[in-house]
Amino acid sequence: MQSSNKTPMTRKKFILISALLSAFIIGIPFACNETLSVSDCTVTTDKMNGSIKLAFVSDVHNTPYGRNMNGLVNKIKKFDPDAVIFGGDLFDNEWGEPNSILLTERLVKLYPCFYSLGNHEFHKYDAGADLIKSNMRAIGVHVLDGRTFDLYANGSTVRIHGIDGVSSADQLKNCRSLTAPDMFNILINHYPEEFPMLSEMGFDLVLSGHAHGGQIRIPPFIKGLFSPGQGFFPKYTSGEYFSHGSELIVSRGLQRSPRDLLIPRVFNRPELVFITIKGK
Repeated sequence: MQSSNKTPMTRKKFILISALLSAFIIGIPFACNETLSVSDCTVTTDKMNGSIKLAFVSDVHNTPYGRNMNGLVNKIKKFDPDAVIFGGDLFDNEWGEPNSILLTERLVKLYPCFYSLGNHEFHKYDAGADLIKSNMRAIGVHVLDGRTFDLYANGSTVRIHGIDGVSSADQLKNCRSLTAPDMFNILINHYPEEFPMLSEMGFDLVLSGHAHGGQIRIPPFIKGLFSPGQGFFPKYTSGEYFSHGSELIVSRGLQRSPRDLLIPRVFNRPELVFITIKGK
């Protein structure tokens, strides 16, 4: 009798374990899907009458996106922005530079391009970030390291500020002094965790990356497992946040395998962010 009772239970366990394993194996490609996603954000303001469109490209880390980087370029061309903003970690100290250089060379021929460095650019060369800045300026990219640029398009103007991802206190001070209360002010700052401080400095919109979406996401419960600078269960990983009349948009970034093989992106597809700023 004991033997006959034990056998059905063993079979049930086997069936259950097999089903769970099958679901896990089948679910891996879905959970670790790294195909490019596009997010659209609309920001409204009473500081302008028309509209301005921005393509926000962050944390590329020299990741390839098809032949000649067409995977990114074609989607950006379809959106047809008034400018492209690179939000840091365009290059990578481990994975080189050719894909990112090709991307910037192609896009700068089509749109005004603005770039503030992240943390990885400061480890890229012995010559440091200055060489990257020099190369990007030679291509025609506006490198904003404590600098400001007024972008005029469609009858409206926005003021774009940018600071480096390392040792940028003086740069931030300079940008803050150049904010204009009657203009829409955008700050490119790699680190989203600094938004509570930045939201009180006169910037209407802050654009950040760095968190890579928290790498592992299990929506709706876990919106990011870990982010450098924020630790476990970070607050600022993806999407829009608001404080003191200021808005933060965080890109999940564009890095994907092979580097993510050790810590894959889970329910966290790479992301291009398209932003439309509209007058009320």
